Amino acid sequence: MTKLEEILALVRSINADEFQEQLTNGDSLDDVHKELLFLAEKIESKKKRTDVIIEHISNCYAGDFFNYLPISDAQDELDVFCMGFNTYIEELKAVMVSKNLLETSNKKLVEEKERSEQLAMARDEFLSSMSHEIRTPLNGILGFTDLLLKNPSLDADSKKQLDYIKMSGDILLVIINDILDLAKIESGQIALYEKPFDLPKLTQLIYDTFSTKVQEKAIDFKIAIDKKVPVILNGDSIRVSQILFNLISNAVKFTPVKGKIRLKIKFDKEEAGFHYIKVTVKDSGIGIPSDSIDTIFDPFIQVSNDTARKYGGTGLGLTIIKKIITIMKGDIQVESKLGVGTKFIVNLPFAKGNTNLGASKSIAKKDKLVIPIKRDERIKVLLAEDNRINQILVQKVLSKFNFDCVTVDNGVLAVEAVINENFDIILMDIMMPIMNGYEATSIIRNLEDKTKKNIPIVALTAVVTGSVIEACSSVGIDRHLSKPFESEELYNVIIELVSK
Repeated sequence: MTKLEEILALVRSINADEFQEQLTNGDSLDDVHKELLFLAEKIESKKKRTDVIIEHISNCYAGDFFNYLPISDAQDELDVFCMGFNTYIEELKAVMVSKNLLETSNKKLVEEKERSEQLAMARDEFLSSMSHEIRTPLNGILGFTDLLLKNPSLDADSKKQLDYIKMSGDILLVIINDILDLAKIESGQIALYEKPFDLPKLTQLIYDTFSTKVQEKAIDFKIAIDKKVPVILNGDSIRVSQILFNLISNAVKFTPVKGKIRLKIKFDKEEAGFHYIKVTVKDSGIGIPSDSIDTIFDPFIQVSNDTARKYGGTGLGLTIIKKIITIMKGDIQVESKLGVGTKFIVNLPFAKGNTNLGASKSIAKKDKLVIPIKRDERIKVLLAEDNRINQILVQKVLSKFNFDCVTVDNGVLAVEAVINENFDIILMDIMMPIMNGYEATSIIRNLEDKTKKNIPIVALTAVVTGSVIEACSSVGIDRHLSKPFESEELYNVIIELVSK
């Protein structure tokens, strides 16, 4: 083979390997020239494309990430590299988009968190205000009712009427507590108080409460209590009243003129130290559509807007009593037919034990009051309270326990009184004009006189939210009592703190 043939074979081999192309088939010098020109053009083209690729990649390092590399028609190894690089760019873009979406999502989450915190603060402020505005007058109603009920000269008819007021007020207080403390009712953390109560008397009070409305609508309302049901049961009478009150209130509300309501209380069984009682409330009212029965225990749910407008109500009653029944380890079912009526069946357990109401009353009274400490002088109480009715109520309660009481209208006067006089204890309202209870307590806790700065302080307030209780503790308030308060509870706290 001549040198010319060897060169031509070598060039053709390069072109065939690199470019899958052969231009000539002869062995002349012209063939060599053509093949070499073709090879030179291809090499120059590759060099230019390589320069472009290097420039693009350099731009990526400079921050221009999303430049795609050009792909030629050659379909060679440079094009394979470019396609791979472009695929990487696509993946990078997807990651960057996801990153941007994540950053946007995180930003929205932060904004939502801040908004939720603002709403929580607004809710807390609203609940504090509502608690104060509702509990303050209710404290007067229940407090004076208690004082009147303890009057030995009260006639039977007046006592019965006061019992109605007391029962209605207690139920109202429980409902207010549950609604104001939404977190507590949602988590089911509702406290129960077990003590003996007279079931027939409680049932009669409920019946009498609705008697006027029943008579107005000429409703045939009958109560039947099984003879096997114990007259005295151990349990939370206020919660039982609340359950009956809500169920009968709904029955009266939704039963038409000349309709029927039946309240039946039966002894179900006795098991594991409990009496199981079945309470049935049946009416001939408007009924509940079958597709709505599963949702009637949901909060703020009523069968329709027309129902809400016509009959009223918040839609919270059944939600609250279902939670109460669950906490009492009972259950509630509902059966209803549209246009025919509704029946609620409640099953409740009551612990067996001492159900002697008379004995339990004397024991409870004995246990409820702490024996006073022996001292030469009467206990002197400073009451800081701006509401006149509540001032009179607390003064009367303290007078009953033979305590001396000095009353002021705001925090400024409370501080002045502490500086100028000696007291054994302070009852401090929180929301007062001029200076509130927090500020007054802080000033008192910073007095130079050690005796005066350490005087026991009890927050006697209608505001009962968690943040308020924490705030009371942070400024040095020793104890927190919510309005309406039990007079014996107030007595116990005073004696306990003064003893210390």
